[in-house]
Amino acid sequence: MKPVTSAFFRAAFFFLLVAGAVQAQTTGKVDFKHLGISFSVPDGWVGQEMAGGYLMGSHSEPGLIMLILHDITSMEAMRTNARQGIREEGVFLMPAGDLEGVGSRGVGGVYSGTLNGQKVTSYIVGLVNPHGSGVTIMAATDPAKYSATYRKLALAVANSTQFYKAEKLPVVDEWRQALVNHRLTYMDSYYSSGSSYGGYSSGGGYSTKVEIDLCAEGHFKHSNHSSMSVDTGGAFGSSANSGSGSGQWSVVGGTGEQAVLVLNFHDGNQSRYNLNYRDKKTLLNGERWFRTEDAICP
Repeated sequence: MKPVTSAFFRAAFFFLLVAGAVQAQTTGKVDFKHLGISFSVPDGWVGQEMAGGYLMGSHSEPGLIMLILHDITSMEAMRTNARQGIREEGVFLMPAGDLEGVGSRGVGGVYSGTLNGQKVTSYIVGLVNPHGSGVTIMAATDPAKYSATYRKLALAVANSTQFYKAEKLPVVDEWRQALVNHRLTYMDSYYSSGSSYGGYSSGGGYSTKVEIDLCAEGHFKHSNHSSMSVDTGGAFGSSANSGSGSGQWSVVGGTGEQAVLVLNFHDGNQSRYNLNYRDKKTLLNGERWFRTEDAICP
C-alpha cells in the first residue's frame, strides 16, 4: 500500500508529535471537488489539508489519521501493494496479520513498523477510485496505545469516502501548457573552507542538481546529480552518485484550488509537487525551480 511521498510522512510524523495541540478547525464532511473525492472527519477529530493528502488529529485520542492520494487503479494491484507494505525514506510499515476486504473497492489490515524512527502500529485501508486518484487511509499511534478503535476510525473514514467525476480546474490546463516540452531544474550547493590548525585545514561542501524534462507525449526524463566532498588535513575524499528515472507525467488538481505536477515512475514510485508562480519564480513544493525551454524530447 504505497503512499505518495516520504515528505508527506515527515509532515505527518510532526503532526503526530503535536496532535494533542491541534489548531485545525475542519470537522464534518470534506469535499475535494477538483479531485472528485469526499469523506467525513470522525466525531471528536479535526483536520487540515497537506500536500498530497489530509491529516486528522484528536485532543483526546493519541495518534493521527491520514488520507493520502495514490495512483493505483486496480484491486489486483492494490492487494499486491498491500502485501508488500510501505517502504519509503523514513517509513517502514509491514502487515502484522491477514488482510481483509473493505467493500468492493478496498483492502485493509494492521501494520507495524516505524515512521521516521518512531515505532507505530496502524490500521491502513487502500481504496481504488474508478475515476482517478485513489486514497490510502491510515489510523496510527504508539504500539502501546493501539487498540481496535483505530481500525474503527480508519474504516469510518473509508466507508464515508465517495468518488465522483472531478470538476475541471482551469489552472491545471494553464500549468500543463506552461510545462510541456520544458525542463525544470533545481540547484543547491554549499561549500565551507572550514578551519585551519597547525598547517592543516578542514572543510567540505556539496552540490545538487535535479533536472526534469516534461515531454508533449506525456513521458518525462529525470536526472539527479549530487556530489559531496570533505577536505581534512590535506587528505581529500569524495563521493558522487547519479541516477535517472522515467515514466509518465501529468498535471492534476490538488486538495486546494491549485495545480499539482505528478510524476509516475516506471518502478512504481510517484512524486507530487504543488505548483506555484510567485515573484516571477516557479515554485515546486515551495522551492525555486528554473523553467527553461531546453527539454530533451524525441
